[in-house]
Amino acid sequence: MKDWPPLLRLLSEDLGYAVRPGKPALGYELFSVDLSSWKLRLTDNTPVVWVKRADLENTTPQHLVQSLSDVMRERNLSRQIVLVFVEGDGEPLRRYVEGPLHNLVVCGREEQDRIVGSRRPSGELLDLISAQVPISNLAPYETRAPVTGSRFFGREYEISRVVSNPDTNHAILGIRRIGKTSLLREVERLLRQAQDPAQVVYLECSDLLSTEDYVREVVRKLNPRELPRLHMQKYVFFFPDFLERMARASKGKIIFLLDEIDNLVIMQRGSWELFRMLRASANKGACQYIMAGFREAMREQYLLDSPFYNFAQEIRLSEFTRRQAQDLILTPMENLRVRIRNKEEVVGRIYEETAGQPNLIQYYCTILLRQLDLVGKREVGPESLIDVYADEGFKSHLLTSFMQNTENREKALVYAVLMASEEPRSKGFSPAFLDAALRKRGIVLPQDEIDEATSVLALAGVLHHKGREFFFTSPVFTKVLHQSYDLDYLFRKVKEEGL
Repeated sequence: MKDWPPLLRLLSEDLGYAVRPGKPALGYELFSVDLSSWKLRLTDNTPVVWVKRADLENTTPQHLVQSLSDVMRERNLSRQIVLVFVEGDGEPLRRYVEGPLHNLVVCGREEQDRIVGSRRPSGELLDLISAQVPISNLAPYETRAPVTGSRFFGREYEISRVVSNPDTNHAILGIRRIGKTSLLREVERLLRQAQDPAQVVYLECSDLLSTEDYVREVVRKLNPRELPRLHMQKYVFFFPDFLERMARASKGKIIFLLDEIDNLVIMQRGSWELFRMLRASANKGACQYIMAGFREAMREQYLLDSPFYNFAQEIRLSEFTRRQAQDLILTPMENLRVRIRNKEEVVGRIYEETAGQPNLIQYYCTILLRQLDLVGKREVGPESLIDVYADEGFKSHLLTSFMQNTENREKALVYAVLMASEEPRSKGFSPAFLDAALRKRGIVLPQDEIDEATSVLALAGVLHHKGREFFFTSPVFTKVLHQSYDLDYLFRKVKEEGL
């Protein structure tokens, strides 16, 4: 450690950051530092390349950048932010790494000395990084892929319920893009830290459409040497015994995290051969199941003749609370040194206009940060939010989320209510009003189907229930829907396609 750069020694010895030396690459010493506590895109394994004084001799900054780029290719670091600590003047090198094609942050000896001597070294280092990386790239917001660790926000209560109840199966239910996969992955990460990782099995079930597919994938993950036995035995005899043997070998339950189970439910409906085996393995104490799904899984929870009935504790993922939304909005912004004027108003409007949907909040914040990158500013106020309304990407994201998470019956309900008023509805409406709006357009639904539709729309964040009335959760949604589509045409189409 004595031979480390002084700044790395400070981070490790004095400030308690986890710093680990890595395997050298192309003659450079590599390290990793855990910067995940900053709640940005920097991870618990942020790479650091040490460019020594000897590396600077007899080469040009341009050639040095090419060499560092090869290091990144060799170590597969092209998608990470890489810190480069230079034992000399970093400015010549910095000129060649500016721009969107590079994700290198250059910290010369002078900057390192300043940080080491500072009374706020973590803040100084973060200032240096955020000055060289576009803040929209440094932010933790992610709208298309699951996240874990430092980039995972909210859901503390749901995670606590799962992790603290090892004897209970759980069914995590929610619309697309609400964060089911991120929650499962975060639970997986926490469980693997707390116990033998071999006992924790994550399965993406959307492509496992038969008992054979599922059994084969489980055997492949737990003990692939037994795959040949699948051809010689019936699953109904082999698989329960296999799960019990694996549990005994690991001296504890096998914890299965089953993501996207809806298609598997559809394919199993009727015989339920696989799910009866899963239920039996849980009842015998060999396995615990933490499942995630949406519509099909939700329906099976309440059917008395379904193996899902009373099998798992239901955890519904809905919109963020205002406190969770505030944390998601403000923590990264403040760490990025973005000044927010009238915080309460900004947070309130973002929360209201996204209906608290975490995916939409992140999309909203990403647009704001991109605008700041474009104009070179670090300040957001209520007037900045107007830019988001004009963003075609945000409007498309909002509408796509609605279209993907609803079936024709739910769509018809929304269109009928909105067409019952010339302006997007801001007032509440009763079940009787809803029924009348549908009847006016030739649709008569039983009350239980209306209840199911409104329940899904509430889960999707489109409606919320207050007293005896329903309200549209987001005024932006109804406004954008009116502006983007001919609602009468959409209503006729869903009616033709069937409810």
